[in-house]
Amino acid sequence: MSRGFLVSDHVADVRVRAWGLGFEEVFSEMSKGMWSVMFGEARIPALDKWNIEVTGADMEDLLVAFLNEQLALFDMEGLAVADIERIDIRPVKLGPGREGEEVLLDAAVSGAHVSQVQARVNLHIKAATFHGLRLTPTEAWITFDV
Repeated sequence: MSRGFLVSDHVADVRVRAWGLGFEEVFSEMSKGMWSVMFGEARIPALDKWNIEVTGADMEDLLVAFLNEQLALFDMEGLAVADIERIDIRPVKLGPGREGEEVLLDAAVSGAHVSQVQARVNLHIKAATFHGLRLTPTEAWITFDV
């Protein structure tokens, strides 16, 4: 298998394993896994498109920020992601007066407002966490607070 995701139960939380050929595929598959936890087998229509841009101190921080940004869009604007159409990850210099770099993720996603989804939320995820987080260029494990 070159890419995919697996959802497993965890004490009071949900743990998802995602894999792919590179960080971009792993992040995309983890997003699919997260939405699968929330909506089960229901299909989210790809009616609208928007961009997500987040930064992180490192790749682990970036993954958590990417997933939590999607959850924030769901909670605040009622948006559900159907597909990650593009992910670009690159290092960027810190702002004026700060030394070093952080990692920037710019993604183009498609999806719909929850009112346009023909299903209810199966299990609401509160947040992606750092608890037990493992990330390599081909695999990730993350625990979601439900």
